[in-house]
Amino acid sequence: MKAVSQFVFAPKALSGHFTAISLCSGAGLSDIGYRLAGFRFIVQCELNAYRANIGKDNFPESEWVVGDLRKKWKEIVHKYRAACDQELDLLVVTPPCQGMSSSNPSRGKRTSLQARKNEEKNTLVLAITPVVTSLSPRIIVAENIRQLLTLPVGLKTDCTVVDLLRKRLRDYKVFAGVIDVADYGVPQGRKRSIIVAIRKDQDFLSAITEAGKLPWPKPTHGTPARPYATIGDWLRHARYPRLDSRSKDTSHGQHPLHFVPSYEGDRYLQVKCIPKNTGRSAYENGTCPECGHSPVPLGLVRCNKCAGLMRNRPYVFIRRKPRLISGFKSSYRRMDPDKPAATITTNSSHVGSDFKIHPWEHRVFSILECADVQTVPRVYDWSRPLGDGRCYSIRTVIGEAFPPFFTFLHGRVLRRLLLSKLEESGGFVRLLAS
Repeated sequence: MKAVSQFVFAPKALSGHFTAISLCSGAGLSDIGYRLAGFRFIVQCELNAYRANIGKDNFPESEWVVGDLRKKWKEIVHKYRAACDQELDLLVVTPPCQGMSSSNPSRGKRTSLQARKNEEKNTLVLAITPVVTSLSPRIIVAENIRQLLTLPVGLKTDCTVVDLLRKRLRDYKVFAGVIDVADYGVPQGRKRSIIVAIRKDQDFLSAITEAGKLPWPKPTHGTPARPYATIGDWLRHARYPRLDSRSKDTSHGQHPLHFVPSYEGDRYLQVKCIPKNTGRSAYENGTCPECGHSPVPLGLVRCNKCAGLMRNRPYVFIRRKPRLISGFKSSYRRMDPDKPAATITTNSSHVGSDFKIHPWEHRVFSILECADVQTVPRVYDWSRPLGDGRCYSIRTVIGEAFPPFFTFLHGRVLRRLLLSKLEESGGFVRLLAS
């Protein structure tokens, strides 16, 4: 908890000795960790112009290319060569993952038109090939959701994106695996695939291979000696001012990012009736709000005693008849304070989404809380979207990011590899565990 807290509230940067390029950068949130670990970004590329502008505010020293990576790769290469005469040390790519996301209703339907569009997103990581061919980075890092490692590409093949990468990057040794940021002390569960490709002429590659190690940090949490950081512990540590969704006045704090949606009537009742610190959902609210009968059996939209509407359960009227809203077991549910938070997503403001309700307050998380749990350093500049009144875009950008605390830890490992600080086998094991 201490290391994550220091990173969020008072991050310390190493000197930017090593050069880097970021592709599919978003607003640069994931890049912050690598920058603080000592990597200097020369060029960053992002499709969405508004997100790129937010990124420019935070990486003013970098050249930003706005547009499709597949069409802009020559400009990326040109800008790097014009701005820097050093060898490229690190190429980072974090492509969008909607095509494989578990929240995507067309996931798994490989023959549909939408599936073909999704496959273009799923294989976007392959678009780094011409940049790699032109600049030969020493290390390549790609991050995406874990399905990237197993999802077949095309209808008549079992070949995955990683298989294709290995075929295209013949001068690189490709390592692939799955990490969960909760294993590194982040108070959030977030599993992602990570791919690291190391150019075969690098001296440290043989040391990694001989030691049977992977070029990313060894987990530090999740054992009896060092248990996971829970969301309850984090909230008590951060001491956010109390908010409540019952009105606009009670749903806004002093910090410009510490506010939540307010609800009227039954929506607020549904949240309020979920017992605090239980991790339960509004579907389990068992006391009839009309007659007080309890327990009303699960699955009923009307009380089994007075036939009154169970307004404290998520419901909707269809042809003037009420029914419970269809949802997953994780919908309309409080976070369990004794576990890491559920993954912070782009729809973090939606009370009906997966595990989005505060463990003991009657609301979802504020933008500030989402940013902190995603380990975005407080020094990050959000003045552009705040000034434009586009606060929802902040939630989206935060939900898409790979937590910067992990990229910071990873960046420290990569930095030491590039410095070839590999004294002997035992020391090398400690290096990857640092």
